[in-house]
Amino acid sequence: MMDIKIYQINLSRDDDRVAYLGLSQLDKFQGSSEVNSGIYDKEFEGAVEVDTLEGVYQMFNCDCPEDFQGHSLSVSDVVEIVNGENAGFYFCDSIGFQPVKFEPEQTQKLDTRTMRVVLVEPGKAARVAEIDGSLEGMQKTVSGYIQAVYPFEETVCLVCNEEGKLQGLPLNRALRDEDNRIYDIVAGNFFVCDCSTENFKSLSEEQLKRYTEKYKRPERFVQIDDQILAIPMPVKSDKERER
Repeated sequence: MMDIKIYQINLSRDDDRVAYLGLSQLDKFQGSSEVNSGIYDKEFEGAVEVDTLEGVYQMFNCDCPEDFQGHSLSVSDVVEIVNGENAGFYFCDSIGFQPVKFEPEQTQKLDTRTMRVVLVEPGKAARVAEIDGSLEGMQKTVSGYIQAVYPFEETVCLVCNEEGKLQGLPLNRALRDEDNRIYDIVAGNFFVCDCSTENFKSLSEEQLKRYTEKYKRPERFVQIDDQILAIPMPVKSDKERER
């Protein structure tokens, strides 16, 4: 039995693209052989029923704990043994683990239950919301089974109800191609989140502002001949909504 913590690189902060690289490659890509603690998130903390780092590696590849939301333990991850004679930080290298200097206070703590996203509802202005990041929580947000759509150039996705149109949910916002032509319409609630890793995560503050502005105005749709048009609707002020 060991008490451990697992840290994994957050790809949105990995400017030097060192995720999944071994220790020997760090200097080439980031100009330093030191592990950059600031690009890591804490993905797990708890006791595990193994007594070696090799056992940790096997567990987090073959039989991950239910509350672990990160990716399978991989090269560039850092495992902290919290107590005992082997207490310290160990870098998962191409072969085995290497002890390293690591500053956990520079990392960010992953909240496995909540995400900060841009929530977009039919007929309403987009808003920043904190939602339950579990599968059940995301399904509740979109009122059904979730579907991820990738209409953006950056690693951000739109999560909606995959059966929104079949269920007759109200039309929400149009999806447009690079020529600004409508190719689909999302029905029902959807939210925009980070998809840079295997699990959906919160947007950055800059992304929250940008996507809130992008979907600020609700849309209504009309068909003229064989063409569907999306007409932006005015956004009511708080005082107008209260009347």
